[in-house]
Amino acid sequence: MLEQLRDHWWWRPGVRPGRRVLLWHLLVEERPELRALVGKFRERLTGLPGLDPVPDEWLHMTTQIVGFADEIPGAEVDAMVSAVTEEFRALPPVTVRVGRLYLYDEGVAVGIEPERALDPVREAIRAGVARTVTAHQLADHPDWTPHVTVAYSNSDVPVVPIHEALADLPAPCELTVHQAHLVEQVRDGHLYRWDPVTTVPLTG
Repeated sequence: MLEQLRDHWWWRPGVRPGRRVLLWHLLVEERPELRALVGKFRERLTGLPGLDPVPDEWLHMTTQIVGFADEIPGAEVDAMVSAVTEEFRALPPVTVRVGRLYLYDEGVAVGIEPERALDPVREAIRAGVARTVTAHQLADHPDWTPHVTVAYSNSDVPVVPIHEALADLPAPCELTVHQAHLVEQVRDGHLYRWDPVTTVPLTG
């Protein structure tokens, strides 16, 4: 079992201050019930050292990192969006339950059930990226556990106090995924910010 979290904020290969990354997110947007749920998780973690809570505005479910924005020509971005749009024509919106505690190496998150329900969305995105983008990072991220991070760890953090703080979990909520968002993301201190590029709906 995981005994402690490690610092999330190390510099990954190729990443540097100000360098932007193209990736696909499923965004919380204006989902008040999900924001309220994450807020309850954050409240119960208040006072625990070594955690950087994610503000409502930047809550997200990272679905697929594409690559560094300065390595991907605009024509490839356009082709990728068209390819993902085509893939999404076969996929209807997907409803999941959000609320199970998910601890990973570098953060505290809420996971989904059924855990694999959103896999077709990610597979469609990956298929579109593979067909159109030359300098992609698909091989670096083969596996995916869908989650919305509540707080990133900024040091070695024992998990026992986290389990104790979240022993009585808030009631889960439903989330219907209607679309995916392509964004340009940048690390800003201990926070991720992004600018939207486009949104592609699930229209199956």
